Amino acid sequence: MKRMRRALDNGLTLLVMERPHLPVVSATLLLPAGTAAEPEEKPGVGFFASQLLPLGTRRRSATTLAEDVDGLGAALSTSCDFDFATVEISGLAADARVLLDILGEVALEPAFLPEEVERKRSQILGMLERRKDDYVDVVRNRFIRMIYGRHPYGRVKEGTSESVAAIAGDDIVRFYENAYGPAGSILAIVGDIREDDAARWVDERFGGWTRPGADPPLPVTIPPPAAGVTTVQQEVTQAYIRMGNIGITRDDPDHDAIVLTNYILGGSGFGSRLMKNLREERGLTYGVYSSFLPRKEPGYFFASTQTGIDTMNEAITEMLAEIRRFVDGGVTDDELSWAKKYFTGSMPLTLETNDQLAQKLLEQEFYGLPDEFWLRELERMQQVTREEVLAAARRKIHPEQFAIVILGDFREHRLDVPGIGTGDVIR
Repeated sequence: MKRMRRALDNGLTLLVMERPHLPVVSATLLLPAGTAAEPEEKPGVGFFASQLLPLGTRRRSATTLAEDVDGLGAALSTSCDFDFATVEISGLAADARVLLDILGEVALEPAFLPEEVERKRSQILGMLERRKDDYVDVVRNRFIRMIYGRHPYGRVKEGTSESVAAIAGDDIVRFYENAYGPAGSILAIVGDIREDDAARWVDERFGGWTRPGADPPLPVTIPPPAAGVTTVQQEVTQAYIRMGNIGITRDDPDHDAIVLTNYILGGSGFGSRLMKNLREERGLTYGVYSSFLPRKEPGYFFASTQTGIDTMNEAITEMLAEIRRFVDGGVTDDELSWAKKYFTGSMPLTLETNDQLAQKLLEQEFYGLPDEFWLRELERMQQVTREEVLAAARRKIHPEQFAIVILGDFREHRLDVPGIGTGDVIR
C-alpha cells in the first residue's frame, strides 16, 4: 500500500495511505486538545468542546449538517481523550473531497451556539448523574485520582457535575481558540484515494488554517506512587476492587514485553493466571482482568474484579498473591508461547478497516513510533524471551506500591488483608 507523509507550512502533518480495494475512504484529524490541555480550574471543558463540534458550524446548523452527512451515507464523529481530541469522517471514495470539506468545516468553523451549549450541558450532566450509580466507574475514578493526584490524567475527562455546570460558553470558545490549531495536529486519510488528490484537497481546505493556539500547558509532574488503600462505603452485596500503579508510555522500550506480560497475567480472559486462580480454581468471581494503558506520559497498570462482599478479603489476597508470584517467578515457556500466538492471532483484527489503519498511522506519528510499528511489533513479539518478560514485569509492576480502591459495604464486613491496612473510608 502506497503511503505519504507531508508537513504543511502551518504545522499540520498529513498522512495518506492508498488502499484501493474498496471504494471507501476514512479521514481522522487528531488535535492536541485533550484533557491534558485544559486549564486546571475548568475540568471537562475539553470534552465539552469536542462534543459541540458537530452541533453546528458557521455555515450549517446541527440539523442541516447531520442531514447532509446522512445524505452522503457518511459517518461523522468526535471524541476527546486525555492526550488528544479527534474528528473523524468516513464515506464513499467518490465523495472524498466533500468529506474533507465537511471535516474541515466541523473542526475549523464550529459555531458553539448558546442553545446547543445548553442542550449538550444537560446531556453531559445527565450522563454524570447516571454514572454515580455505576460502581465500576466510581472505583475507576477514585483509583486514577490516587494514582495521579493533580496531574491532568487524574481528572474525569468528562468533568464533574459541578465543573460542567460552571463552564460558560466563553470558556469553551477560549479553550477551542487556544487548543485547536494546526501546529501539532495530524490528519490521517486511508482508503481509495490518490496521494496527490488528497494532498491537493487538504492544501485547499486546511492550508489556510493559521490559528496559532496557545503555548502548550507546562507539564505537570506525575506524583510518586500513591501506595495505600481507599475504601468506599455503599450498601451493596458485592465488592468492587481495583489495584495497580503507574505504568508505561506508549513508546516505552518495554512495551512489547509488557503486552505479553499482561496477556499472561490478566489480559486474555480465561487463559490468564488471574482468571484461572480466582474464577476457575476458587470460584470467587465471574471475571478478573488486568491491563496496561499507555499514554504520552506514563499511563497506568491495574487489575480489577468484582466479588461477593463475604469473599472480598480472599479475592484481594489472591489477586495480590498471584501478581506477586508473577513478578517473583516469571512465566513458563508454554505461557509465553501461548501469549505470542494470542497476539499474532489478534493483531490482524486491528488492521481490517480504513478507520483502524488511520488510527495506526496517527498512533505512529503522535507517539513517535517506528514506521509501520505494527509489523515491527509482530516480528519483535516472537523474539521476546522469558527473561525479558520477567525483567519488564519487575520494572513496571510493584505490588508493594499499589494504590488499591475497594467499594463495598463495610458496616458488617471488615477489610482484613495482611499487609495493606484498613484504608480511609469514603462515604
